[in-house]
Amino acid sequence: MTKKLTVFFSIGILIYILNNLFNSSTEDKLIIVFEEELDALKKSWISQVGRSPNKEEVEGIINQLVDEEMLYREALSLGLDKGDIIIKRRLAQKIGFLKQEIQIVEPSMEEINNFYLLNKDRYIIPRKFSFTHIYFNKDKDGSKRAIEAQRTIFNGLSGIEGDPFLLGRNFVMKTPMEIERSFGKDFYNSLEKQKIDIWVGPINSLYGSHLLKITDSISSKAPELEEVSELVIKDLKFQMKSNEMEDFLKILRTKYTVQVQSES
Repeated sequence: MTKKLTVFFSIGILIYILNNLFNSSTEDKLIIVFEEELDALKKSWISQVGRSPNKEEVEGIINQLVDEEMLYREALSLGLDKGDIIIKRRLAQKIGFLKQEIQIVEPSMEEINNFYLLNKDRYIIPRKFSFTHIYFNKDKDGSKRAIEAQRTIFNGLSGIEGDPFLLGRNFVMKTPMEIERSFGKDFYNSLEKQKIDIWVGPINSLYGSHLLKITDSISSKAPELEEVSELVIKDLKFQMKSNEMEDFLKILRTKYTVQVQSES
């Protein structure tokens, strides 16, 4: 009797294994290509290639999508997603993207105004300068030549050429950041202290010495909300999405218990 039960039980296990191998449910083997997903892939194709895909290319897009889905399912069936930190991060990023794509209710004028007032420093229009300069290359005894040129200007003489400068001679309405990027911080620190329409120098930069004349400048100012409303609304929506994600994480943290264990 025991032998018969063992044989019967063994046959049952074999039937179960064979059923899983060869008779998986139709749902497990069904791959549905959604029209929205295909449209997104077509748009991606157009942005990369510059034209719409033809019939054969659409078939290729579908085949690639199906191949990826089949490989994905087979990888899951083999448990290849378990313990893979890269996959965990990608999935975490994906749910983060999905949460951020949730439609945010349009902020009210009161919310926009309050956000602007709280973050007014973000939208300050920086001070700007227009200036011209005469450059003296530091590798060609630039410092000494610049001093001599300044004396010439002081004596009312003109016709000073200096050395060629890659970025040009005249600069119009440049911000402090742009000037520092082109000449260095020390150059800007000296420039901002100078008066308009007076040749000064030598002023040193990353490249050598300069005689400088500021031709115009405007002071920094805080713009009216109407001037930067589009940027303010964009920043506010981004913060609203970030807050939404943080609230979502707070809820999740209440559902999980964390334990740190030693492997030894």
